[in-house]
Amino acid sequence: MPEPLCINGEWVTPSNFNLWRSGKSGFDATLGDFLQEWYNDCPYMQLHTSGSTGSPQLIRATKEAMRASARMSCKVFGLTRNSSFLLSLPLQYIAGKMMVVRALVSGAEILPTEPTSTPLAKLHQHVDFAPLVPMQAATTLRQPGGREQLERARCILLGGGFIDTALEQELQEVNSAVFASYGMTETLSHIALRRVNGPERSLAYTPLPGVHVRLSAQGTLCISATHLGIEEMETNDLAEIAADGSFRILGRRDSVINSGGIKIQAEEVEQQLTAATGLSLLVGAVPDALLGQCAALLWEGPLQAEDALRHAISTLPPYHRPRIVRHVDSLPRTASGKIRRGAVFAG
Repeated sequence: MPEPLCINGEWVTPSNFNLWRSGKSGFDATLGDFLQEWYNDCPYMQLHTSGSTGSPQLIRATKEAMRASARMSCKVFGLTRNSSFLLSLPLQYIAGKMMVVRALVSGAEILPTEPTSTPLAKLHQHVDFAPLVPMQAATTLRQPGGREQLERARCILLGGGFIDTALEQELQEVNSAVFASYGMTETLSHIALRRVNGPERSLAYTPLPGVHVRLSAQGTLCISATHLGIEEMETNDLAEIAADGSFRILGRRDSVINSGGIKIQAEEVEQQLTAATGLSLLVGAVPDALLGQCAALLWEGPLQAEDALRHAISTLPPYHRPRIVRHVDSLPRTASGKIRRGAVFAG
């Protein structure tokens, strides 16, 4: 039996869905498209990967597995029929879709708002759960009263991108509980969490109940979650696993640069330079006649920041220093704010 959905205090069911959808436009119309697919008789849904590391892929997931993922998230975050959710993520990707499914299985009220860089600015009530991408959190904190905007959410879930050191430090002043998520389209959103602020702050992700992880021979994270229909899935993420089962992500296997036999993890270099400068940047491999590959860097931001960036680069180990450094007006991003790495350095 398809679940009803409470949208801005109005209950939508399969029987009144067409009436509710009539005349809807913009983000509400997109939500209507999702519900139409959810309420049909097909047990599967078509999902698109974000395309952050290559071309977007189309995969198929069962609605029952999506429900199982949603039920686990609601249990972990204590979300019930009395809760309220902010929906401010694009609905073409898994993060936005799963917010709707969590509201469907819990009976919570969902408050849709057009995805913007400051989605809580026009929210005049408190909500229990607000998933954001790091860019939304960072942009909100730059606004007057930005911290108070974030604190309209009891719990904030950050996903879909790297949380730089400066943002993580700013979030220590936010009274809301802030979590970072680890997951992907293939795992139906997050399968592990880490606390970003407060006394339980951690750099390691803790798998959700029913999720098991191990390392492959190549050092990449392998995930098992039978309730999601995942017997074992090997990711491209290089990781280290602690004795208690928590894990840290070191970078992506396909982001390793082999420069004269020296292995450079591109994302580690990015994190070091971003921490030192606060700039958005991207490091990748380009061919080099002598070394085979060398590191190249693209960065966006005010041109007057170049001296600080050059100084930060000079502090890196010699082989880790990008040999090519170029300023760009903007780095290519997906709709959820992820930098499209594959689109930059492919070919």
